[in-house]
Amino acid sequence: MTDTTQSKKPTQKFAPGEAWKKNEEHVVPKNRLVIVFVGLMCSIFLAALDQTIVATALPTIVAQLGGGNKYNWVGSAYMLAAGSFGPMYGKLSNMFGRKPILYSSICIFLLGSALAGAAQTMNWLIISRAIQGIGGGGIMQLVVITIADIVPLKDQGRYGGSIGAAYAIASVVGPSLGGVLTEHVSWRWCFFINLPTGGVAGVILFIFLNLNPHQSRPLRQQVAELDLLGLVSLVGGVVCLLIGFEFSETSWSDAKTIALLAIGCALLAVGGINERFTTRSAILPARLFKTRTTAILLASGFLHGITYYVVPYYLPLYYQVLGASATGAGNRMISFSLGTALMSIVAGIINSRTGKSRPIIWAAFFMMVLGLGLMTQLDYNSNNAEKELYPFIAALGVGSLFQVPVVALQAAMPLKDMATASGAYLFLRAVGCAVSLAVGEAIVSSLLPKKLATIPGISLYIQDPSAAALTDSVSKLHRIPDITLRNAILHAYSRSISAIWIMSTSLAGVALILSLFLREYSTARKTIKGGEANTSSDTETGNGARSAQDTNEKDADDFGAELTLPNSIAIIGFKKEETQEV
Repeated sequence: MTDTTQSKKPTQKFAPGEAWKKNEEHVVPKNRLVIVFVGLMCSIFLAALDQTIVATALPTIVAQLGGGNKYNWVGSAYMLAAGSFGPMYGKLSNMFGRKPILYSSICIFLLGSALAGAAQTMNWLIISRAIQGIGGGGIMQLVVITIADIVPLKDQGRYGGSIGAAYAIASVVGPSLGGVLTEHVSWRWCFFINLPTGGVAGVILFIFLNLNPHQSRPLRQQVAELDLLGLVSLVGGVVCLLIGFEFSETSWSDAKTIALLAIGCALLAVGGINERFTTRSAILPARLFKTRTTAILLASGFLHGITYYVVPYYLPLYYQVLGASATGAGNRMISFSLGTALMSIVAGIINSRTGKSRPIIWAAFFMMVLGLGLMTQLDYNSNNAEKELYPFIAALGVGSLFQVPVVALQAAMPLKDMATASGAYLFLRAVGCAVSLAVGEAIVSSLLPKKLATIPGISLYIQDPSAAALTDSVSKLHRIPDITLRNAILHAYSRSISAIWIMSTSLAGVALILSLFLREYSTARKTIKGGEANTSSDTETGNGARSAQDTNEKDADDFGAELTLPNSIAIIGFKKEETQEV
């Protein structure tokens, strides 16, 4: 009898992603990376700085401009604009090229900074902050996308770590710098300081940044392919949700709150359905969410934004409750700032040298769960070691997640989709940051008045229990002469803030569990060293730019075909991955 097994050819087994990576070529333009990265780091530093710099300046701003009922909108307007417009930056950079969108974002950011510094009314300031946010969101998106263009994927952890460090430092030192400028110069310099620094960064990038030539197409054709319905529904949905969360600080049962949250969810549902079935160039392509690894990475970016971003906002408040000045609270944040910056760089170097992302992501979320869990124990009588060590432990995890998940996501995507994937990740993280502030404020606003109401004699020192009034009274709490009453009030404040750490710990635990299901993709890509990309021809790069573009078009189609799964499997995302990712 003939052995039929002899006639069967063995099936070739590929590592994850190798089937569509083998024909890709990444053309890397020649750049003076040290100089270029100075410009990129300055840009990302300013964009991140303006997310938190007004935190300690707001009481002074409200005292001069009035409009205390719009207190939170000065901070929220920036995050709202930066987060909601996130989906379009990657798409626009694909349509019109990276440089025009990056330079436009810097100019919009500087215009918003100048207008905010010159503001004469609270409405003027809020509108200016929104303009800043539109530019700042574009800067954060385009910096990461540009790094993906000019640095080989296997080296992006090392270089991206410096960008993550700049982002982390800016996020944490913002409140301290805002306090120093407000106390010793003027709150207006919280915005004017961006003009010289941002101008220098823009000039550096304009002169020294080289990118591959953009293959332009007629504007009408590109606009016809743009997914306008997806853009409007996603942006509108995010805006309605975030405004709804802002109104929830007053009452969850208020008609405005319910209407905005309902409309936001409906618009996001419409946007999600549209992205699944649209024949146009989707803002958030459904294929990004159809594989287990990419879906988990995108979800983890959203959870990372929620869990870490409340720390730079509410940890200084905790220190101020206990008697620290604005500057002193900023100094207390140094351990968290150094921890995030240090681990962003270290994690990037480890990622570049080993080519492994999963162990770093696992360890990072574990450290976040541990550190944030310990922070739930912070109270008015905690000692200095606990106040510094617990946030530092959390920072070791927070800093490791600024860049490594982006590299892992890019490794799992074809070159053509790297800008879209990076934009989607940063968009979801930015939305997570904005949601975290709204949810954090809602937690404190709902818990604190209830806790204070149970304290006998509280009316002698706090007559107005509203959220804005309670925030304004923070600096006076440690001066209450009655020690028993003072300790009871400080305990109520501390435990209300602690509820935020409980929320963050839980969500970080969810992210840790999800990360256990990640698959490891190789960061090795065939790389072609280009010449001066803004002047070089196809001959100078060995026709690499043209061949890479053609190959990417084909591979992206093959990649999309590999991801075509039954809807039930696409939703679950934990089955049959060998058939879709190899």
